[in-house]
Amino acid sequence: MLTPRIFVGDDVHALTEGAEYVLPPVAARHVAQALRMRVGQPLAVFTGTGGEYAAAVERIDRKHVVVRVQRHHAIERESAQAVTLVQSIIAADMMDFVIRKAVELGAAVIAPIRSARSQGLSAEREERRAGRWRQIVVAACEQCGRNRLPDVLPVASFDAWLAAAQPVRNAVILDAGARRSLAAQAADASPRFVLIGPEGAFTDDEIARAEAAGATPVHAGPRVLRAETAALAALATLNALAGDAR
Repeated sequence: MLTPRIFVGDDVHALTEGAEYVLPPVAARHVAQALRMRVGQPLAVFTGTGGEYAAAVERIDRKHVVVRVQRHHAIERESAQAVTLVQSIIAADMMDFVIRKAVELGAAVIAPIRSARSQGLSAEREERRAGRWRQIVVAACEQCGRNRLPDVLPVASFDAWLAAAQPVRNAVILDAGARRSLAAQAADASPRFVLIGPEGAFTDDEIARAEAAGATPVHAGPRVLRAETAALAALATLNALAGDAR
């Protein structure tokens, strides 16, 4: 059985070798109730800023879980190429799925955007979903072994993202009708930004505006992929070409 990994926030100064550390309430509930861990069992704790700490459960009571910090391991499991996934908002369950799997595939930043065919969300719903996405990022890092939490940027419109990122260098935009493949483009210059459309894809006008801003339209193969599939296929392709699997 793999050693459980627990995110404890950025309180790195409290994590010193030999110290007792009281887990934050959410982490404590997870250890005591979901994992049903017992005194003496090992776990790893991480702050999301790099490396992880070996630890063991010291005490468990009704309100607290205390661990004994053992030593810090400066281990990283980041992808060879830092990539920002610029993902148009799609249906809630599929968006959650994309964010979870993008973390597993090493995306350094996730930038949710509203494009012409995205599902409309009120500001309140956007805020709620953004909070959920951050929770998903933490859980995915705990599961996959990453010790650095990817950033999830505030939701922006397609045009606002282009304006903020201009000139868009080393960027690709997925377009099933593009002449050039993602693999061919990445072999020449590995992209730092990957733009993925919503259900129904980007409009021709959006693709033209992205291209004018410096992005290169690319396809992901001869088949038309669903939005959630396209994001993961693109990240996996870039990982393979950058040597992430070695």
